[in-house]
Amino acid sequence: MSEVERKKIYLCGNVLLNIVKWIFLIITVVMFGFTIGLIVSTIIYGTNLPLELLTKFTYVLLPYNNIDIQIFVNNYGMEKVLIASIGYGVAYSLYRLLFYILIVKSMKLFKNLTIGEIFNKGSLDLITEMVSLSFMVSFIMPVMLEIITLSTHLFEDAFFNVGFAGLFFLVFTVVMRIVIERGIQVQRQNNKYDRSIDDYKADIDELKIQSIKREAELKKLKAMVEEANAKPVKKATTTKTEEAPRKRKHNHSRAKKSGTTTM
Repeated sequence: MSEVERKKIYLCGNVLLNIVKWIFLIITVVMFGFTIGLIVSTIIYGTNLPLELLTKFTYVLLPYNNIDIQIFVNNYGMEKVLIASIGYGVAYSLYRLLFYILIVKSMKLFKNLTIGEIFNKGSLDLITEMVSLSFMVSFIMPVMLEIITLSTHLFEDAFFNVGFAGLFFLVFTVVMRIVIERGIQVQRQNNKYDRSIDDYKADIDELKIQSIKREAELKKLKAMVEEANAKPVKKATTTKTEEAPRKRKHNHSRAKKSGTTTM
């Protein structure tokens, strides 16, 4: 895949992830707002909170309609309904907030996967955080709903309204962590091999340099030997040429001496 294609995939995916991120941010803000509003109203009115006001908050916070809330109040009392509603609102708000953070981190991971570097320590730390967040997203709602149900005996069927998308993220992040960790190990091994190859190449270059130096030294020694062998030959030739006149002079002087003696 070319660099241009990876950039196109990143741009399209980033746009979609940004849309999902802002949707979850808006839902999170709304949920926290209504939960805080219900808490403040409970502090002000206590168990005397008007049913009409309660249903306005629970319409957004709870997966029940106004008639269901009225039945809960009649059967279990306003106090338990308020406790259960506030607990559910807090749990749902935290769930959405963690999901929002998980999406933000997913955008960073997607960037590293498409146009960045995925097999590094930064990506490993990021996916490790995502595993923890995915675990919390998967189990924070069921655990808190179980606590609410055990303490108030309300919302026993609320588990059917729990989003299990966190489990998908949990499986995905665990698999990605294994892949990234394995990829980093392979990359380190490849880097080790590359360093070994570079060391071998450096040793080969050093041997080549030494070989060139030795060849140069051998050529120099050879030239010196040839020069040394050439010098005695010249001296011998010079000696012979010098001895010839000397012999002629010596013979000439002997001839003179013999001539003088005869007379």
